Amino acid sequence: MKKSAFISDLMFTFFSAALFTLCLFRYLKIGFFPALVLAILCGALASFSVGAFLQSKRRTYFLKKSDEAQKEKLLRHLLFLSDEGKTKFFIERLSTPDFPAKRFGRLYVYTQDALYNLRFSFTPVSADETLRFSRVNTKKQKILLCNTVDPTAQSLAQNLNIQVFTGEQVYAFLKKRDALPQVFLGEEAEPKRKRRFRLWFSKSNARRFLLAAVLTLVSALVSPFPYYYILFGGILLLSALCLRIFGYE
Repeated sequence: MKKSAFISDLMFTFFSAALFTLCLFRYLKIGFFPALVLAILCGALASFSVGAFLQSKRRTYFLKKSDEAQKEKLLRHLLFLSDEGKTKFFIERLSTPDFPAKRFGRLYVYTQDALYNLRFSFTPVSADETLRFSRVNTKKQKILLCNTVDPTAQSLAQNLNIQVFTGEQVYAFLKKRDALPQVFLGEEAEPKRKRRFRLWFSKSNARRFLLAAVLTLVSALVSPFPYYYILFGGILLLSALCLRIFGYE
């Protein structure tokens, strides 16, 4: 999470909570200056709570979801690549200054210490494919790279001293090396309904809800029926706060 966005969220929360509680305290006939002090304290408490929530929530949940989406894009990208494209992709990313990786055959790449078999497909790697890989004559460590592998093949690979790296491990390896593709194959245009949904619940709409809430709450200060304005102003303010925290970028 960007620091500027984090600070902006805290300021948004502070002023939203302070304004609402100020109007509420004034409605309860509390003097202006005591109400202002209490409103500032409530705003500070609310922003502190939201800050703690954002730090923990976004660091764990949001980033994990982002990584999951990125991983799915990578695996889909590898599925759409041709055999030659897959081989070239990993040759570039497994090469080191001391030893450039080289093509060993169709979907095989070898480095200084290992021989890689590239098996990215829509179906899990089978025991037959694992057994076929074990028959390749080499003294290097054999490593199988794939999306998924069925339990029988996984067990066979362990018995044959073949290391298996599935999609999550492949993604972690490439991300650590900053070697993810710049453009992913297979990305489809976002559905129109989903785009509309993201537009409705975007963070930018929080400003409109906040403006409406401010006007409604200010009206409560001069209206002979303040309860109605405080209620709907609070609803608008809560909506603005939810959009600001949970809305789409």
